[in-house]
Amino acid sequence: MGDLPVIKISPPGTFVELDGNALFLGRDCNLAALIPCLLSKAISHRHCVIRKEGPERWALEDLGSTNGTWIRGSRLAGKTLLHNGDGFTLGTKGPLIECRQGFGGESDRTIPEEELAAVAEAATIVEEPKRRSRSAKAAKTRIVDDRDGSADRPLRVGPPPTLRVVHERTGETWTASGYSIVIGRDPAAAQLVIRAEDEKHVSGRHTEIQFHSDGTAVVRDLGSRNGTWLNDRPVKGETPLRVGDRLLLGNAKTVLVVAALEL
Repeated sequence: MGDLPVIKISPPGTFVELDGNALFLGRDCNLAALIPCLLSKAISHRHCVIRKEGPERWALEDLGSTNGTWIRGSRLAGKTLLHNGDGFTLGTKGPLIECRQGFGGESDRTIPEEELAAVAEAATIVEEPKRRSRSAKAAKTRIVDDRDGSADRPLRVGPPPTLRVVHERTGETWTASGYSIVIGRDPAAAQLVIRAEDEKHVSGRHTEIQFHSDGTAVVRDLGSRNGTWLNDRPVKGETPLRVGDRLLLGNAKTVLVVAALEL
């Protein structure tokens, strides 16, 4: 295996390289078209995310899933740093995701044999609110080279989508890539960083652009101090995003026009 972080998803025991700043797991993710266990109704559409937090630092965050993300015997609240050897499950019984390499350090936790066996059992299903279904056949999943998901040739989904925005006031153009792109002032947490001294109304992690597996994009506010507006309407929850849309971050001084959404 290469230098990229690698996880193993069981069942069936598929190895996956992380080739961007974030990897989403759930029924509505690119890998769901390739790994059937991710299509279980016990798993939420966007269940959790493994996100890069800095050089050689990766964090796991639950995304408000119905059945929770479980790590070290407890349901995850907020987010936690991952280490080589860590394992977590989507719901109480699986699928099981193991952190194999590239996450930094070694976990002091070994995965019990009974936990490995439990992922083959049927998870208890808690029904989610009805949402528009997304066909796995519509997922635009692209696999690099001839990778088969083995330890020697782990799957790598790529290349990641690209977002390009133009600052309406200054004309500055920014481009960022990834299935999740955070906009804000904190360079350690945002892929698109707002640095201007007169734009301190922008929070460290202000808003996020997410690409869904069918090629659509959404925007959501990340609990910013001053809010996010899309085309003069406040963003509440996930809101569809299109080329030409105007994103206002907290103040009219910071309006970003979406110039490109490329998957």
